[in-house]
Amino acid sequence: MITDFPAGLEVPDQRYTDPYQILIYGNSHVRSNNLSGLIQQLIETGRPGVKVNVVVAPGGAFLDERLNNDEGLRLLQSKAWTHVILQGQKYSTSGLNTYPLDGTLLWIKASKAQRATPILFPEHRQVNNYEEGKRVHQLHQSIVAIEPSCLAPIGLAWDRALSEDRTLQLHQSDGNHATLAGSFLTALVFYQSITGNNADTLPAIQNIALSANQQQSLRQVAAATVQQHSACPF
Repeated sequence: MITDFPAGLEVPDQRYTDPYQILIYGNSHVRSNNLSGLIQQLIETGRPGVKVNVVVAPGGAFLDERLNNDEGLRLLQSKAWTHVILQGQKYSTSGLNTYPLDGTLLWIKASKAQRATPILFPEHRQVNNYEEGKRVHQLHQSIVAIEPSCLAPIGLAWDRALSEDRTLQLHQSDGNHATLAGSFLTALVFYQSITGNNADTLPAIQNIALSANQQQSLRQVAAATVQQHSACPF
């Protein structure tokens, strides 16, 4: 398997492309509430007329473990993806342990070698673990400091939303996975990170089972978070 990808390449700017060809590597967090479908619907709504294809890679292994066979890299190299979302860097929920970054760094390099925009997906915090979202975001910032990449401020958006409305239900009953509202907020952050369009300018989408007011408040949170914590270096 080829792992000798060039280091330090600029992050390709694919904000205004057509079609969008988006590949997602991740675990159960990317499958909750059809996150890929939400991202596709938001882009199609915000950029009428463009073609959007979002594919979730098979499996749910951590990013370093995906390198144990060639399947994941073959998929990456199988077509001209415009964006690659990368979720699955190992981290400690307690913050007491550290894990290697090499696997995630390789995926970033491999994505840029394909002229795709890599976007890191730092997970949101679990219920009542108030420092986790910030800590996971900082971990991914350390990765981007080594190898340039986009970094979607997912956990920071969740923290902002929950601090503004403590009655908001973003977590499922397991305290980990997202409700539809949580997945919608995550998708909004990716929408703005991918397209560069302000998420707050999107209209309410009728076939998403959230009220117009709730969609609006989540759009505002996503837009404000990405404006404060820019996802990409362009």
